Amino acid sequence: MTRFGIIGGGLMGHGIAVALARAGHHVAVYDADPAILASLDERVARALERCAMPPAGVGPVTARITAANTLSDMAVGVDIVLEAVPERLDVKQQVLEALEARIPAGTPVWSNTSVLSLTEVAKGMRHPRRLVGVHWWNPPYVIPLVEVAPGAETDRRFVQEACDLLDGMGRTTVRLHRDVPGFIGNRLQFALVREALHLLEQEVCDPVTIDTVMRASLGLRWSSVGPMENADFIGLDLTRDILVSLAPHLSAAVTFPALDKPLDAGHRGRASGSGLLTWPPERGEEVAERLENGIRRNLVEP
Repeated sequence: MTRFGIIGGGLMGHGIAVALARAGHHVAVYDADPAILASLDERVARALERCAMPPAGVGPVTARITAANTLSDMAVGVDIVLEAVPERLDVKQQVLEALEARIPAGTPVWSNTSVLSLTEVAKGMRHPRRLVGVHWWNPPYVIPLVEVAPGAETDRRFVQEACDLLDGMGRTTVRLHRDVPGFIGNRLQFALVREALHLLEQEVCDPVTIDTVMRASLGLRWSSVGPMENADFIGLDLTRDILVSLAPHLSAAVTFPALDKPLDAGHRGRASGSGLLTWPPERGEEVAERLENGIRRNLVEP
């Protein structure tokens, strides 16, 4: 049984805490925002409800998750610390600097960054050898995949220990050979998002059509057969011919007018009630439930 400290109790932080506690580990969660800490128990309970956990199992899991009022309180007696603060390089570096003053030099530190270079995140640390990228997917208590990656100065022993612990929890653990911004999953995901935005900007279709195509075709295929296996399955010669023909027409954009236009008008998506789509109040909860139920279906189906 491992005692974890988590810095950041928001969307990912509380979800990772649930995943760890369900695996039998103790978790202390700290967040600089008192409101986030105050709502931690409620959000943990909601996550466990979505997990369809039997009532008898809820109490032991929630008992393993505690809120820490200060960073120092969180750091007492921890075996591993995981940071899940916002994806801003300066914020992560400041948090890690403050953390290192409160934990022994040999305590592993996991970063849940999904976008930033781990090597850059580690800059300024006194002991960068102990920082490991451990990227969980949302919701962490449902999606089994965890991507593990080293920074340029990471001691590979810490990487191996992270993989061993996650494997022991029954996670689907993948290990990257080197540090790369976005890991694997987000690089694939946002390459697709960029092309989807390009189709909108070229007035090929509307946002609903893009989502329909994904959900009724690629989404069904990729849960069973990945792009590398599919390339072999249809033949590398055909795969190359398609790419040679299609690649010149794909987006290589680094600016995104299809996002800038709604953002400039104050439309941020679900949180503001509209974005690329309209978001009446009940839609957010409906999408969250549909997402989690769909993931669970894919996990149990052959």
